[in-house]
Amino acid sequence: MTQKCIINMLHYAVFKGRFFMLESLKNLPFTIDKLPAQAQKAANPDAPLPLKMMAAKGALPVPPDALIYVWYQLSFAPEDEVKAAVKETVCTFDNDLMADQATKDLPECILDWLAKTTDCPAVLEKLVLNPKTHDATVMDLAATAPKEIIEIISNNHVRLLRSPEIIEKIYYNPNTRMATVDKLLALAKEHNIEIPNLKNVQDAAEEIVDDKPGLSEEEFEQIPKESNAQAIAEKPEGVENLNNIESIDDMEEKQSEPEQQKRLSRTQLIDKMNAPQRIRLALVGSREDRSILIRDTRRVVYMNVIKSPKISIGEVSSIATSKSMPDEIIQYITTRRDWIRYYPIVVSLVNNPKCPLASSMTFLKQLRVNDLKMLTKSKSVPAALTRTAVSMLRNKK
Repeated sequence: MTQKCIINMLHYAVFKGRFFMLESLKNLPFTIDKLPAQAQKAANPDAPLPLKMMAAKGALPVPPDALIYVWYQLSFAPEDEVKAAVKETVCTFDNDLMADQATKDLPECILDWLAKTTDCPAVLEKLVLNPKTHDATVMDLAATAPKEIIEIISNNHVRLLRSPEIIEKIYYNPNTRMATVDKLLALAKEHNIEIPNLKNVQDAAEEIVDDKPGLSEEEFEQIPKESNAQAIAEKPEGVENLNNIESIDDMEEKQSEPEQQKRLSRTQLIDKMNAPQRIRLALVGSREDRSILIRDTRRVVYMNVIKSPKISIGEVSSIATSKSMPDEIIQYITTRRDWIRYYPIVVSLVNNPKCPLASSMTFLKQLRVNDLKMLTKSKSVPAALTRTAVSMLRNKK
């Protein structure tokens, strides 16, 4: 077999098998010996502060092609005022000149830095269209970019298939249109591409048949944005409060009248959504959205709630305590090592009759004496579990 053939096979394996995961670029300062002399002086870490500030504000008498290198270098300056001045200048400099820079064959690190610094749509558009822009840069942009930029990114199928992580970021971006999400999931299916961290969504798409139309594109467009804003404002329950967290059922019963009305209104809106819309809201929505969607009758919906990357450990604890959750949800919690390392969750699972008996038997070994005593008096757990608890308590004594 020729060397060229082996290389082609390796490229195909990397493309189809995904030997690597795309990660954000880690930008570092570089040597500036090829810059004009005046630019080298300003970009030097030991340059006087007035000269650095002059360059940071774009007042240095050098061409824009050299100035962009100076700005990049100064973004690593030890002085906070220099870094702040650079960021402000990049965001307020002539948009046409900055957009022109974004089209050029610049080092990947500079294009990446520019993407993370500017907020000008014209510059961002040129960056995502520039073939020299690294896939990792586009991936990071896809997480927060406005929908107009997302549409441009989603049309570059070569880049998306090469780096499916970009599709994942587009999916979780609250600015992304649902039609764009559907189109990209179809693209991945067509090319047999598994998207990192979205396998559940891809599997769910296979299960959904003849679903109702759901909300219109215009109606649904604002919902992820509102939920994202609410999620940012929410303060998730900390690990230190796990002992005091109530069952999700009890928390709902104790809601005030205004909270119940708000929940009813949200529930009615969610009822109008189709399954793909509900699944996306389960993954990008707020805690309130998840508390409603976990009651959904469809497995593809409620399982994506419990697998949401936004779900907090406090939510998991309140769900583990609930005896009204589907068996699959409780069983899934028992498989998450990062969750069952918390003692209150283990206690909740053991006392939940929907917890698989084999898992409950394993968790028994972790229980303290007082919790074992409580379990021996429980009428809701399997008799075999109670008998084992009695035996373990006797041995401890």
